[in-house]
Amino acid sequence: MFPITHIWFCRKVLGYSNNMTVLGSVFPDTVIKCSLNRDQTHNVGWGLYKYINNNRNEYLEFARAMATHTVNPRGLDFYGDEEYGEGYKGYCFQKAAVIEKEVIEDCNIPVEFGLWKAHNFIEMGIEMNIAECERELMTVFHKGLTDYSLIKEISLCLDKYYGLKANSIADCFGRFTEFMELQDLNSYSLANRYNIQMQYKHGISIDISKCSNIIEKARIIAQEDFENFMEFCAGKVKAMLKEEP
Repeated sequence: MFPITHIWFCRKVLGYSNNMTVLGSVFPDTVIKCSLNRDQTHNVGWGLYKYINNNRNEYLEFARAMATHTVNPRGLDFYGDEEYGEGYKGYCFQKAAVIEKEVIEDCNIPVEFGLWKAHNFIEMGIEMNIAECERELMTVFHKGLTDYSLIKEISLCLDKYYGLKANSIADCFGRFTEFMELQDLNSYSLANRYNIQMQYKHGISIDISKCSNIIEKARIIAQEDFENFMEFCAGKVKAMLKEEP
């Protein structure tokens, strides 16, 4: 999922939002241009949670927020990417099947990458649906990512856990802003930011205008039942956090 969705979902699960929960809820995705990889932030298990709880429990809200996002522990991305209902993989992959061919053509990508990239478009459609109803979350997102003192404090803790040099995680947050829309979130701005990400990660330029149209289509596809999906996920994640180690 994209950042506004994760911030919104984290608030839904925890019942509140602040800069620390914002940073925790988006941290796993800061790996786009970072010294960590996706597996290190999405499949971290309870190791980081336990480390923070035992050593720096003033950052426990960050750890709880992060757990609402990850694949392991089973946060939102587990159900969105890996497993949901009886279909293939997670919710976003199931919904992406109908736009896969368009995404392959308009993103100039090989067929084998089609469904993975198409699921990103479903995620962007959900992002727009949520942001349209809760525009203040853009301000919440911006406020969290510009709380540089808090980012530096948390970075020192995470750098130690991951065995990184000082300020490595702070740099991850800083670079993350290059790929995220912090001002005017719409289908064209999302497609433009996605193009920047595709150029950086794969050296590929997408057709921004056509991809903007696919995002609009993804919005409609997701509108059918994404709220039911989120309610299901929220129930699962709340129950998981009650049983946290």
